[in-house]
Amino acid sequence: MRPYDSVDYQYTNHDTDKEKSIVVIANLLGFKPPSEQLRYALNFYAGGTGVDDRQAIRCQFSLADWPNVVQRLRLRHPQEAIGNADWEDEFRWLIEAEEKDGTLDEHCYRFINSNKHDFQDGASDKWEVFFSHESDVNAWCVVWRANGYMNYLSFDQG
Repeated sequence: MRPYDSVDYQYTNHDTDKEKSIVVIANLLGFKPPSEQLRYALNFYAGGTGVDDRQAIRCQFSLADWPNVVQRLRLRHPQEAIGNADWEDEFRWLIEAEEKDGTLDEHCYRFINSNKHDFQDGASDKWEVFFSHESDVNAWCVVWRANGYMNYLSFDQG
């Protein structure tokens, strides 16, 4: 549990001391990514106005790491939201796919590309996309991966 101290904690790959950031990233992802080509922007706030956490990571990963990532983040393929009475409406609202033309994948790519950081890869049909189970407009996490690279983006406000 972290303190509600109204301090905005920020970590980026440009910081000189990366030790604490690596620990935070390993805790978020469920594995310690190699530091080569690791890019991140982590922002944590908890205080009088509530919680406002925003994290973005781009890193290399191995397929051996993937089960830990899936478990830690409770990742699901977007198609798993379809027909799920507890999640589908909220998910469609999150990716702005309510009563709009286009495939679910196209809406996911648009959502990712409008929220990602510049150091992260753009999402397209060459990437596998996963969202944390029950992601909604107040708290969501999306991961897209291909060719040994993973992009992580999350938001939690409450």
